[in-house]
Amino acid sequence: MEIDNPTITNDERDLLKRLLIAYADLQMALSAITFLGEDLDPEAKYSKIELRRLKCFETTFIVSYGRAFTKSKGSRYDQVSLRGIGVKLSAKERALHELIVGLRQKEYAHSDESFAHVRMDMMHIDISGGTFAFPHLQFNHGLEFAELYKRLATMQLMHKIMDGLLNTIRGLAEKLPESFVYVEPSSKPTEVDYREMLAESASVALIDQPISPDT
Repeated sequence: MEIDNPTITNDERDLLKRLLIAYADLQMALSAITFLGEDLDPEAKYSKIELRRLKCFETTFIVSYGRAFTKSKGSRYDQVSLRGIGVKLSAKERALHELIVGLRQKEYAHSDESFAHVRMDMMHIDISGGTFAFPHLQFNHGLEFAELYKRLATMQLMHKIMDGLLNTIRGLAEKLPESFVYVEPSSKPTEVDYREMLAESASVALIDQPISPDT
């Protein structure tokens, strides 16, 4: 007796696209935290500028990881269900997962005042004719994932989730009548002539320059 091959439904196709995007996000997150570890020396003392460079890797990691598990517009399957991809986390893995997603929501992708760590001091300098006041701004450049074992545990967690994603993707892909799926942006940004933009900014800067009486 001939058995009909299963055919993918529209709902399953939408889910497949969402899982492909989530896998790409987690691949970016995994690369970012790997690069952070490669560049980070736990014994070194870094300047604020050097810490910001490392913070860029950490920010990319947290934002990319969180994208897979937070709601977004344009898809019925707007966030990945760990249960739906057959991934069961231990209590410690769940706590780490929720930590990363929480950091993304409240600190790294949004500016939640309850998590912000900034300071401003007003500085005053006496100059001829009076006192000049200006704000001195300070920001927290500390790293959440500076600890080696925390990074390793995070990378292990991501591999576990990515394995679940890949197995689910494989199961859905076997039902596809075609041999590939291509997801492309539904909208494109407005094209800008950046050379013209820079030229206009330079012209405005020249106009705003004070004119010397001797000119």
